[in-house]
Amino acid sequence: MNRSARARTRCVLACLAVLAALGAMTLGPVAGAATAAPASPTLLVPRDFPTIQAAVDAAASGSTVVVQGGTYTEQVVVSGKDLELVGADAPTVKAPATLTTFGTNTRTGQPVGAVVRVAHGAHVRMVGFTVSGPIPCGPEVGGITALQAATLDLADVRVTDMQPPPSCPADQAGGRGVVYGLPPFVQVEGAEGSTAFGRVSGVRIARYQFDGINLAGPPGAVPPTRVTVLDSEITGGAQIPVEQFGIAIGEAVATVTGNTVADSVCTAPGCGPDPINDLQSGGIFAGFTPAGTSITGNHVSGADIGIYQFAAPNCCRITANVLTDNRLFGVAIQDGDGATHHNVITGGQVGIGVIADAVDTTGTLHGDVISRTTVAPVRELQCCGFRATAVVKPD
Repeated sequence: MNRSARARTRCVLACLAVLAALGAMTLGPVAGAATAAPASPTLLVPRDFPTIQAAVDAAASGSTVVVQGGTYTEQVVVSGKDLELVGADAPTVKAPATLTTFGTNTRTGQPVGAVVRVAHGAHVRMVGFTVSGPIPCGPEVGGITALQAATLDLADVRVTDMQPPPSCPADQAGGRGVVYGLPPFVQVEGAEGSTAFGRVSGVRIARYQFDGINLAGPPGAVPPTRVTVLDSEITGGAQIPVEQFGIAIGEAVATVTGNTVADSVCTAPGCGPDPINDLQSGGIFAGFTPAGTSITGNHVSGADIGIYQFAAPNCCRITANVLTDNRLFGVAIQDGDGATHHNVITGGQVGIGVIADAVDTTGTLHGDVISRTTVAPVRELQCCGFRATAVVKPD
């Protein structure tokens, strides 16, 4: 390089340094100019780290952990950091034979654990994984659990076999597919209950013990647990007798839209057809749920009760669902006023039941289409001095 070329190079480098310094001044960029975000680091499992947890521990907040195909027998915990977990070629996170638990169910005394746990305000997007059991006998285990104000976005994820061995006693068996938040009787780090937030989209859940998806939180939490469940498939079938639910909504606000839920049947002692004296399972269950939940455009079949609103007055908009061959009721509204809108109900004993045994209850039914029921399209059931009223409107 000749002298004049070297001089020009030094000039160009000096100018670039000046421009960089100006860009870093507190005056900020020129209006309308594009500002490139710094690239987030990507960690690859198993190339960079032998386990998913090792990569999660090493990752800075904002990183992406890409997991290649294979089976990883481990528990994964993301706590207090923002990460994207991406499965390449559908890797499986498999529950180990012995699980480390994080809390206690104070009602049953059982420990509570998870195969994948997102906690302490973490923001996580998880896509392209399978999470599988079987789970050990003893603890209550969620395949994927979000708690302690964490936010979790699940897409294209499969959760399967969240069940203990068939030899496990019923009082020591517990498995759920996906869990957001915890009820007040689950204690973690001295706190009773927990909130969580997020979205479940295109997720497939099969062969669980208790619930396919469970949404919960402490009563009166501000903000409450809030989750959208969209375009997912939940299929029950417990090995051990249980009162099972496809999607269970407790102290949470949910938008449940376009899901297919099948085969939630109560098999435990005390199960039976009488909603006042017996237990029933529900495809979609809203119990003690605050106002603001929407249950719309779902297809529910093969449950005891397709959609079951219990002790949750005016919690939910139950609209345009297709409820097919649910054994006892297509929809049941019990111990708290509720309304239905333009659902299509086929088969089963009763299309819509309005039931009162703790408070007077009115069900207002707008334009539902009910056919092929063996007992009645609409039925009122009441006892103990309380009144059940079904108001049927054409639209």
